[in-house]
Amino acid sequence: MNEVEFDRAFSHFLDDARCERATGIMFELIRDAFAAGWKAAMDSDLKQVIDAGRR
Repeated sequence: MNEVEFDRAFSHFLDDARCERATGIMFELIRDAFAAGWKAAMDSDLKQVIDAGRR
């Protein structure tokens, strides 16, 4: 497979509805993991450190 064929196949893959769904699910998982970490940090002693650094 040459570069042009690869680019064409990859573009087709990215335009596929299954890729869209998978990308959406991955985004939700990453966002949820970040939100959980953020909440854990803000409910811990780390929040005091972050707040102290802002003063």
